[in-house]
Amino acid sequence: MKYTVFSGMLIGPRSRQEDCIIDGTAVFQADRLMSKRNIDTDRLLACVCDGLGGHAHGDTASRFVCEQINNRFLETASGLPSAQNILADIQQSAQRLLPENSGTTIAGLMADSHQVIVFNAGDSRVYKISPSGLDRLSHDHSLVQGLVDKSFIHQDTASAHPMKNIVDFGIGPLFSHVWNHLHIHIHEETLSDGACYLICSDGLNDMMTDQELHQLLAPDPIENSKKLFTAVREMRLKDNTSFVIIRIH
Repeated sequence: MKYTVFSGMLIGPRSRQEDCIIDGTAVFQADRLMSKRNIDTDRLLACVCDGLGGHAHGDTASRFVCEQINNRFLETASGLPSAQNILADIQQSAQRLLPENSGTTIAGLMADSHQVIVFNAGDSRVYKISPSGLDRLSHDHSLVQGLVDKSFIHQDTASAHPMKNIVDFGIGPLFSHVWNHLHIHIHEETLSDGACYLICSDGLNDMMTDQELHQLLAPDPIENSKKLFTAVREMRLKDNTSFVIIRIH
C-alpha cells in the first residue's frame, strides 16, 4: 500500500516538547517539525502521544510509549497486532520503568492492505476526514467526556467547559490505579482507497473546532496540510501542538 503522511509539531509556549509522534517511519519529538513523506509499505503505524503537563517527565513518558509501540509493531511479523494487548504490555513496562506520577495520552492507527485499526487512551484524537466533515473515531477519556456520556452536559458545550483538559486515563504510572476498570478505545474499519485521517494532540483541538479544522483541510487534506501548519503556527498557542495526517492511496 502507498501512503502520504504529513506531520506537524510546535512547542508553543511550553519550555519542553512533551508531545511525541510516529509518522509511519520513525519517532519524532521536536520543538518544530513540518514533514511530508510518501511511504510504500505493507503495514503502517502512526500516532501522537501527549505527555501530561503539570506532571513530572511528560516528555519522557510520551517518547517512551512512542518508542515502545513502534518497536513492538515492527517486531510483529505479519498482519496487525492487537492494540489492546500491545498497550497493556507497554503499561506494565511503564509502571516498572517510568518515573512515578508520569503519564501520557496516545492516539493512533495501524493499517494494512485490509483494515485500519484506530486506538486511543486520553484526549488525543483520531478523525476520519470526509468531504462533509470530520468524523471522530476516537473517544476521549476525560472528566468532561464522562459528563457528556452521562448526558449531564451536551457535546456542543464540552469544548468550553473549564475542566475540559482533565484526563482520567492514559499510559504510565499515573494511571496504574484505573487500568483495572478503564480500557483502550478501539475502532476498526475496512481500508478504503483515498481515505484520509487526522491524528492530533489536544493542543490542536484547544485552538480550533472540528468545523474550523475541516474548513482548512477540505477538499484535499494533504494538499492543505501546510496551510493548517501555518495557521496553527501563527496562533497564540496554549500548549504543545502536534498532528499527523495520513492519506491512503
